[in-house]
Formats: sequence, C-alpha cells, structure tokens
Amino acid sequence: MNSYLLITRPNHDITTNYLYYWSQKIIDEADKKGVKTVDLRGRRANKKEFTSVINKIRPRLIVLNGHGDNKSVTGFDNEVLIEVGNNEKLLERKIAYAVSCSSAKTLGSKCIDFGTDTYIGYTDDFVFMINETKITKPLEDKTAQLFLEPSNKIAISLLKGNSSGNSYKKSQEVFRRNITHLLTSESSQEGKEALPYLLWDMRHQVCLGDHNAIL
Repeated sequence: MNSYLLITRPNHDITTNYLYYWSQKIIDEADKKGVKTVDLRGRRANKKEFTSVINKIRPRLIVLNGHGDNKSVTGFDNEVLIEVGNNEKLLERKIAYAVSCSSAKTLGSKCIDFGTDTYIGYTDDFVFMINETKITKPLEDKTAQLFLEPSNKIAISLLKGNSSGNSYKKSQEVFRRNITHLLTSESSQEGKEALPYLLWDMRHQVCLGDHNAIL
C-alpha cells in the first residue's frame, strides 16, 4: 500500500464545481506533506480511469467528490464510480472519504465488509448553501465555507498524520465551531439560514470501520 492520495473532482454542475475548487486545498496539503496525488479532475473522474488508477498505484487515501445515493458514488456527468454489488472491493485496505449524499448508509458498510479500513461519509444528503453572487468564484464564498471547511478537515487531518477517528472528530469540532459562531454572533440572514443545514451535515457525518487507521 502506498501513501498516495487519489481524489476525484468532477465539475459538471454547480455543486460539483464548488467541490472541485474547494478540494484544491486538500491537494495543496498533500503537496506540503509530500504525499503524491493523482487528481482525477473534470472528465477524468470516470469509472475507467478511477479503476485503472486504483489497480495501478493502490492509493492509501481516496477522496470522492460527487453526487451519490445510499448505494453509489458518481463522477463526471454522474457516471457511477463505485456501487454496492459491483466493485466495493476496489476500496479494500484503504481509507475512503466520500463527499457525497447518503453513501455511508449502505455503500460504506458494504465497503467495510469487503475490507475497506475506514469509510467516512454521510448517511443522508450532504447539503451546503452558497452565495449566488460568488458562483464564479467559489473560494470567495463565505457561506459555502461554513460547510466545506469542516468537510475538508477530514482529508487535511489525515494528510497531517491523524487517525481516521481523530480526523472525523476534528471535522465535527469545526462544524460545532461554525454553528456556535452563528448562534453567538450578529450573523447575516444567510448565516442564520445555514444553521439547520450545518447541524444536519454534522449529525449525518459518520466514520465507519477502523478509527485508528492512518495514512
């Protein structure tokens, strides 16, 4: 097993485009830590390349950005990359983090059954709000940051040498910090509207499998 990071970054709609840009922070951290990265961005986030890269380099950490449901996670143009009853074994002996709706509900558990060390994800929809005036500049979107900063914390903490369980805890702490800030400050209307969704994401984020697994 190699200390590679494999990250998928489709960008075919507003949601995936935001994840595309915010995930650059994960790639930057990997560079700082000397972890080699394979970046399946845009159209490269397809099943053929995803499968080929895993079989060739056997990455230790896989970050999946994309739409999904309880049985699958998709890539560019919603092409299924991994799904229950098909190719769960691809994630054997790996740490996986899926920034995707609902995949931890069924797919995550099945991956653990097939030998995935840790699967971190969400048991229901992963929701984030945006400021529509920042659609062309996602990294300047402070509303989206409330959600995507704690999301990124998982992978960034793993890259810093934290265990999967501690990385999950650190992400939960950032969610709580953002929630507390909105509750105790004169936040904007957008900030107030974000509160229930931040709570939703925090409560539905789970860490399955070995909490002691490290990169």
